[in-house]
Amino acid sequence: MDGLLKAILIGLVYWLGTNRIWYATTTVIRQPLVMAIPLGLICGDLPQAMIIASTLQLIYLGAIAPGGNIPADEAFASCVAIPIAIETGISPEMAVSLAVPVGLLGVLLDTVRRTYASAFVRLADKAADNMDAKGYRRATFWYPFLCAIPLRVIPAALAAYFGADAVQAFLNVIPDWVTNGLNVAGGLLPALGFAVTMIVIGKKNLLPYFMVGFLIMSYSGMSTIGIAALGLCIALLQNAWTTPALVTGGDDDDDDD
Repeated sequence: MDGLLKAILIGLVYWLGTNRIWYATTTVIRQPLVMAIPLGLICGDLPQAMIIASTLQLIYLGAIAPGGNIPADEAFASCVAIPIAIETGISPEMAVSLAVPVGLLGVLLDTVRRTYASAFVRLADKAADNMDAKGYRRATFWYPFLCAIPLRVIPAALAAYFGADAVQAFLNVIPDWVTNGLNVAGGLLPALGFAVTMIVIGKKNLLPYFMVGFLIMSYSGMSTIGIAALGLCIALLQNAWTTPALVTGGDDDDDDD
């Protein structure tokens, strides 16, 4: 496959993997083990792509995104590190050293996306005020979906086309003030995410559960999976407690009679 065509396809994989076509699948699709399947097919070495991805997956296995704000862009790291590792023949361990800074650079790209996407929020509000369902759909899905093409496709395609040396050179030439500014903006996003979460669950009957979960997470040392399982059990118990008992027979008086 031609190198330019391969790079463009890798860029398209990154774009599709990071767009919320179906929101529930977003976290799964962007994982290295999932991204490795199309990347391995494009690069012509699916087994090696899966081996490299399994090593990369260990980095992001316990990563969480509070309020939807990613701590590292594992999809961008995969789309850059896996093709370069396959082409150059470097070990999965060396691919990790390339993936980590690239993943952090992807967070900066996501910060840029969130910044310009705020304009679409105002368009959506205006469409909602005017009862314009089609305009609302365009503002909330199609405009962000299409405008993300240059931001997603171009960086991944350039990295795949020019290789590891070009990626490292680009990271070295980024001015400190740009990196620091985007880091500050990115650091504010988790706080915003927590604030949105608090608004969503900020009901008097739900806040105690939030605080219990926070305290358990902070002081028990329990893993995220364990906390999630405990939360599921509490939710099921809460549902059982609040569901009225089904009456399957007659009244007690009738039974006595």
